[in-house]
Formats: sequence, C-alpha cells, structure tokens
Amino acid sequence: MTQKLYDALASAIYVSRLSLNGDSVDTDDKRLRASGLYAEWASGSHTKGEIYTANGQVWECFQSYDNAVYPDITPENAAWYTFNRLLHGTTPETARPFVQPMGAHDMYHAGEYMTDGGKLYRCKQDTAYSPTDYAAAWEVIETDT
Repeated sequence: MTQKLYDALASAIYVSRLSLNGDSVDTDDKRLRASGLYAEWASGSHTKGEIYTANGQVWECFQSYDNAVYPDITPENAAWYTFNRLLHGTTPETARPFVQPMGAHDMYHAGEYMTDGGKLYRCKQDTAYSPTDYAAAWEVIETDT
C-alpha cells in the first residue's frame, strides 16, 4: 500500500469515528489528522476556508483568490502567505515540519507543536521565529522524530 493511500485510509477512519460520535473536523488539529483526505493544491479559484495540501503541508485559504487574476499565488512564491495559512498541530502526533511564518496570521501559538532538525518542539509563547532564531519560545519534547 502506498503512503498516500495509507494516509487517506487512516484519515477516513478518523473522520468516520468522529462522525459516529457526533463530532466534526472543526479544529486545525482535527484537520491535520484528516489530512489524507484533502486534495493537493492546484491553480484555480480558491475560497476562504478551503483546505488543501502543498509541499507536504496542510494549508487553509483565509482570503479568497483566483489564479487567473493573480497567477503568482503559488506555494513557491511569497504571495502564497498573503492568502494561505499553514495549519499547526496541537499534539505531538500532528506536529509538522517548521515553516517560517510570514505574519500574525500564521505564527506559532503557545501549545502548538512542530518538528525541526530531527526534534519535536512545543511552542511556549506566540512566536514567528524558529528555535534557532528564538530558543526561549520553544521547548524540546523529544529528539530524533
């Protein structure tokens, strides 16, 4: 079984269990756990609240845009961060690799987790900086993630 197929199956089981318990996918952490079900980002018209994957990460569109009008809004360009925000995990299981925040909309908040350099970190205070740039904002939870 390919990793992509395994991730989709695990995500479908997770969402089904939530649904059976009367719950929904309504937090970033739950969205990350269901990430195997989201489509890969593709150029086009995107609306606020849309969730997709790009570059191995899960993103939410927080400002609608259309690539026919704004072709530079792609995961490779800085304009991406003006319209999309990275989802951050609030548990060690949903930690994703660190991505440099570009503004207040995508900064890391206290209690969120991420990985960087083979280590799992928990954010101790809101920050837009990596553990290398501002170590006081992070604590190492475990190494060799």
